[in-house]
Amino acid sequence: MNPVPTTLPRPLVAAAALAAAAPVHAESAAVRPLPPVPDAVGFAGAFAGIHGKHLLAGGGANFPDGTMPWEGGQKVWHDRLFALDMATPDAAWREIGKFPTPVGYGLSLTLADGVILIGGSDAKEHSRRVTLLTLADGKPAFKALPDLPVPLAQMAGALVGQKIHVCGGIEKPDSTSATAAHWTFDLTARDRGWESAPPLPSTGRMLATAAAIGDAFILAGGCSLAPDAAGKPVRTYLREAWKFADGKWTRLADLPRAAVAAASPAPVRGRSLFVVSGDDGLQTGLPTPAAHQGFTKEILRYDLDRNAWSTAGQLDLPAPVTLPTAPWQDGFVLFNGEVKPGVRTPQVLLFTSPAESP
Repeated sequence: MNPVPTTLPRPLVAAAALAAAAPVHAESAAVRPLPPVPDAVGFAGAFAGIHGKHLLAGGGANFPDGTMPWEGGQKVWHDRLFALDMATPDAAWREIGKFPTPVGYGLSLTLADGVILIGGSDAKEHSRRVTLLTLADGKPAFKALPDLPVPLAQMAGALVGQKIHVCGGIEKPDSTSATAAHWTFDLTARDRGWESAPPLPSTGRMLATAAAIGDAFILAGGCSLAPDAAGKPVRTYLREAWKFADGKWTRLADLPRAAVAAASPAPVRGRSLFVVSGDDGLQTGLPTPAAHQGFTKEILRYDLDRNAWSTAGQLDLPAPVTLPTAPWQDGFVLFNGEVKPGVRTPQVLLFTSPAESP
């Protein structure tokens, strides 16, 4: 995940190349590999979405020489943009161009007319920029949309009907608190720009998981920030879940465990959403950072009608965090991510699940 200090020292790890080789089945979910992105390291905090039959993905950040930040490694933000023809068997990734600037840790959503790229950060600052990415004749195009009211990164969001909801995040790289602000963008009235909506009636948070189920915007997990004695941000892991519908927030059943930087927007089938992996905070107090075993492989399922959580199996591969998703047919693409602190993966996965409740 983005290297923000936690309440306990972050673990140190050795770089590793990790990829899936065969379909992985869980109790009610299945994950199969797609071609890995053509980068030896992979990216965390990338953007991804579907336009037509193409998966468009890129941006994000990594440590390209494999040297972790605690060893003096430099984090690099990227502007590379890739495309994969999802409708053609055995298709290969193509590098089709670049983003206008290196950027990562924002929000990407698949719309009917392209992929919307919202906010994010580079090595120096957070961004208000909102852009619509499209692909025509194999070439990318970027159309500016109304800026966010404030710079924002590491927020959560989802498309509910024809309205985008964005909640949480941080406004500056050195922020010592996350926001509870809630913004909406009506796709049927784009010239109106972003409008303020009722804020989350709880502590501000970053790296939460968002989803849309029917006319409800769901926000789950994430972490809050507060300054320590030295003024540095520390994290508190959260298990809260909330629903915004009919103009108001409602507290839902808490997650069984904390989930920070799980795949977001969360995969949804029917009236259920799935929290895939996420940092559960259980490895923040290790005796040595090198002992980190990777993030939880557990998949959680939330049934909105029953207001209940259950386990939907486990991944049988390195569990990624800080990654985008993109809807494809009856599944969701999971693009790259981080499999240990600082360690990226080039893996690309397709997550599917039956719509029935367990």
